[in-house]
Amino acid sequence: MFEQIIRVSTGIPYLDALTQGGFIKGTTNLVIGPAGAGKTIFGLHFLLEGARKKENGLLVAMQEPPWAIRRDASNFSFFDPTYFVEPEKIIMLDFTPSGWELWDPDSLTFAEESDLMIDAEGVPYDETSLPTFLHKIFYHISQVVEQQKIERIVIDPLAAFQFYDYGNDSGFLRKLTTGFLANISALNVTTVAISELSSGIDHSLFGEEYIADSITHLDMLSVRGEMIRILRISKMRATNHTTKTLRFEISTNGITFLNADND
Repeated sequence: MFEQIIRVSTGIPYLDALTQGGFIKGTTNLVIGPAGAGKTIFGLHFLLEGARKKENGLLVAMQEPPWAIRRDASNFSFFDPTYFVEPEKIIMLDFTPSGWELWDPDSLTFAEESDLMIDAEGVPYDETSLPTFLHKIFYHISQVVEQQKIERIVIDPLAAFQFYDYGNDSGFLRKLTTGFLANISALNVTTVAISELSSGIDHSLFGEEYIADSITHLDMLSVRGEMIRILRISKMRATNHTTKTLRFEISTNGITFLNADND
């Protein structure tokens, strides 16, 4: 007997209608595109929709600090700041470079033989290595997920991993990134992982698209001197999803599709 598929709304009604109701519950979903395409706004739609449905959310900030995300989000009509205060429906963890410096190292201490260790053969275990950094992030995420009963996660962005220098060893970086996402997937929480991608390029540097259950591309194109935003879904497992390229704009309502009125 087949297990029933439960859908989780993206927070964008038109997109849900074209994906049989949104993401599959418990999956890891990649939102990928260049800077300015609307990826963080997409993640906020997802988290705030969960908060409205009493589903606790977690935003893992890797590049832009939480205070800046809240400031920018306050410009949108769908943003409700009450979800970020006591009792929190959306928790924000600051793993940006400036935020990480403020963490108490003792609060994230764990044994080297921990089951949560991401395989990093040949790399010394020290406080400055990327494997150690990812291990600590995952350890803390897993604790928050369990303690706060988190049902939705947004990681923004995975591209922050590339700031660590491994002599341009892209294979090693891909191994760590996919290992990190595999651990996140094991938490059985619906996750949106945001990844940077240069405009016009279809694949990421880290190979995360191979482990993701769905891939949503956001992009910006110049058409007759006008910059337009587009969205397309290249992969969504167990879903009869749209194959159209959808044009959208970002307004005070957030992401609004221009195709919606014609379908």
